[in-house]
Amino acid sequence: MHLCHLHTIRRRISAVNPDSTEGTSPEAGKRELYLEERKLLIDAARESSRTFDKAVLAFGSAAFGASVAFLKDVVPHPLVETVVWLEVSWLCFSLGILAILLSFLFSHRACFFEIERSRKIASGVRPDETNPWAFATETCNWVSVALLFLGILIWIRFVIANLSFP
Repeated sequence: MHLCHLHTIRRRISAVNPDSTEGTSPEAGKRELYLEERKLLIDAARESSRTFDKAVLAFGSAAFGASVAFLKDVVPHPLVETVVWLEVSWLCFSLGILAILLSFLFSHRACFFEIERSRKIASGVRPDETNPWAFATETCNWVSVALLFLGILIWIRFVIANLSFP
């Protein structure tokens, strides 16, 4: 889904003629175009989220795999005092991958929460609660990125220390 479609819809919304005498009122035409734009934005957000999750999961797994390969092929006998750096980086990679997997679960729960919330609104009940699962999903996404970035930095520290060793 490209956002250029949204530009076209916005142009159509702004081009709705308030003096139109066709079968629909200008407000109904604007509402229809608004709903179309909203649907496209939801689809774009869904695709963006899906792409982000896949990229972070692939990055975390690749970084973890690269560190194992580096240890096996380049530095099979690291300096004893640097092993802690490797262990901490692996912990960061593992926790980062776990956080993104938890965000999948929380995102699923957030969707069900919103479905139930929409049902309440449609039946005339005005729910006051906010979606805690949406907050948990976003938190896990940020935590996973931070942990993977931190894991890379710590792993680089391990690499530099062991490649500098004569």
